[in-house]
Amino acid sequence: MSEVNIGDEKYHLSIFGHQIEVTEPMREYVKKKLHHIEHLTDQIIDVAVRLEVQKIDHRAEVVMKFSHFKIVVHATTTDLYATLDKVFEKLQTKLTRWKGRMKEHHAKKPIVNQIAVEVLEQQELDEINDQIVEENLKQMEEIMGMPRVAEEKTIPLKTLNIHEAIMKMELSNDNFMIYRCEESKLLRVIYRRRDGSYGIISAEERAVS
Repeated sequence: MSEVNIGDEKYHLSIFGHQIEVTEPMREYVKKKLHHIEHLTDQIIDVAVRLEVQKIDHRAEVVMKFSHFKIVVHATTTDLYATLDKVFEKLQTKLTRWKGRMKEHHAKKPIVNQIAVEVLEQQELDEINDQIVEENLKQMEEIMGMPRVAEEKTIPLKTLNIHEAIMKMELSNDNFMIYRCEESKLLRVIYRRRDGSYGIISAEERAVS
């Protein structure tokens, strides 16, 4: 791991190799490519570069982290340096797109709402447990056989327009994102389709007066 300076700012650079030895010329080439895009932003916190060789394929992944999000890009060719050229070209394209859109919305502060979570009292839990015990054994077996929740997260619910939602999806590798629509004020889910396009699901309907 090494530390790279951008003017008065600093960020951490890590370069990892899988089935390939990371040589000093490789490190210098990565630093050179980063130097060409540093002028686009001074908010970089961490950059991780992963190199991998599988048969004739040379693969590269770059994860660039900022304070509130990260950009992930991949590339594969039959030549290591061509792969690095391609992956950093993708990174520059995403950074340029992000910088342009952020400039348009720079003066606009996102509206963030907190999602309320209800915690059941012990008495209510006991009542629920009693109901579960009374359930049919077969139904209980089906419930127990369902996948378990491995992790729970709390995330801010942001108010975005459609262009901002698409931009955030393009800058990440997430499969979906929940947000509040700026125009309708309703909850929506934007998700990545297999063909690379996006779909939007309305999670609630507007009340009819």
